[in-house]
Amino acid sequence: MKGGFSVRVKFDESKDAEIIYRALSVESFEFPDESKFNAKLYLDGNTLTLLLQADGLSSLRAGVNTWLRLIKVCKDVVEAVKR
Repeated sequence: MKGGFSVRVKFDESKDAEIIYRALSVESFEFPDESKFNAKLYLDGNTLTLLLQADGLSSLRAGVNTWLRLIKVCKDVVEAVKR
C-alpha cells in the first residue's frame, strides 16, 4: 500500500526558512523506482513544504517522524544562535 504525507511549515522570517531549507535539502531524495521512500522539500518565501511518499504505512510513519524531528531541531538551533 502506497501512502503519502505533506505538511507546510511557516516561519516568522523567510531567512529562517531558507537556513533550514539549505540545511535539509541535501537530505531530500527521490528513488527512481516509485516503490521506495521519497522525500521532497520545497521553499517558498517563509514556508517549507515537505512531501513524503512510502510503500508502507510503517515506512511513512518513520519518515514523517524523522523529517518533523529534523525540522524542529534545525528550528531550535536557529533560535539558539539568535540569542
